[in-house]
Amino acid sequence: MAGQRPGGVVLIAVLAWIGAAAQIISGILVLTRVLSPNGVGTEAAWIAIVVGLVSFVVTFFLFSGSNVARILVTISFVLSLLTAIFALAANPANLVAPIISGLVALVGIALLYTKRANEFFRH
Repeated sequence: MAGQRPGGVVLIAVLAWIGAAAQIISGILVLTRVLSPNGVGTEAAWIAIVVGLVSFVVTFFLFSGSNVARILVTISFVLSLLTAIFALAANPANLVAPIISGLVALVGIALLYTKRANEFFRH
């Protein structure tokens, strides 16, 4: 059982891969001026691309059962949860997005630390 990849880990890895791809694509679109959102410069576009590339690599290690990758994704989820909490505190009128973001982070953390996930990452 320890070698089988749990469905929750696959879900988190696929979602992380999609997020990484979105960051890379959005960064490229800003650099090529296909997109030009207010306040987003080339520095932010390059940061998005680099973060996306790092996330992409971490995702593949997550698929392979790397505990370091699990820890990095957990840190990302914790930061997302903290951001959601701060967003709620800063703008209590806007509840939906921060609550959804916070719940996704909590579910992601939970899925990475189920009994099956622990066995998978223990190999």
